[in-house]
Amino acid sequence: MVRTLNELSQLKDNRFGQPDPRHGLRLLWWFANECNSIDNYGRMTAQCNPATGEFGFRRFYNRIEDDEDRLLPNNVTLPYYEVGNLNDSGSLPPYVTVNHNRNHADSNKDRIIVCYNSDLRRFDRIYVTQHADQVNFDQNHTYRISQGLIRTIGSMALGEFLRQTKNAGPPELNFQPQSHLQAQYAYQPMETRSFVQPTSYQYQSYNRPDDSASLYIFLLICVVIGCLLLLFLAANFKR
Repeated sequence: MVRTLNELSQLKDNRFGQPDPRHGLRLLWWFANECNSIDNYGRMTAQCNPATGEFGFRRFYNRIEDDEDRLLPNNVTLPYYEVGNLNDSGSLPPYVTVNHNRNHADSNKDRIIVCYNSDLRRFDRIYVTQHADQVNFDQNHTYRISQGLIRTIGSMALGEFLRQTKNAGPPELNFQPQSHLQAQYAYQPMETRSFVQPTSYQYQSYNRPDDSASLYIFLLICVVIGCLLLLFLAANFKR
């Protein structure tokens, strides 16, 4: 049975789409904000058309793989569609594809699967999942996203959504290629941009010798040497 996530905290605890360079959280924010809207009657209305392959959507047939149970419920009459394969689609916005690296399998691991009514242009159910290998999805990391959670995500700026759903990890896992930062925010609507603080470095302060004290000691030594020299000359003069 697929578990339903209702809160941002549940999405965070289950670590979907993380750590970087995985793109699942950005993909989910894109879907909630740009591919879906919820009308006054609480219905999820499509702002894109999965049936035509828009944004790289393609049919998901929910087949049984390797004698395992089907990934998603099979008691529905509407077709499933999946989206998020960054190798096949150049249509997703740059803030979703920013970390994509064909040499890094995790950067293309996440998918969204929707149950879609093309006649009414409505989404019936929304799921998130991840690849267990190059072919199969991971049943243990497949979740249904509730309409309430979609509504919450759709009301948030991207930066705030990522801040509330990402878990802290080792620095090497916080993958963020600097060359893509400008593109990442250039394509976001103004209200969704979040300011990126430049990395701050703290330098350790060391106790350095006081230059004025050193100069004082040097002058004192010169005075002493000068006095001794004068005494020596005066003694020789008297002789």
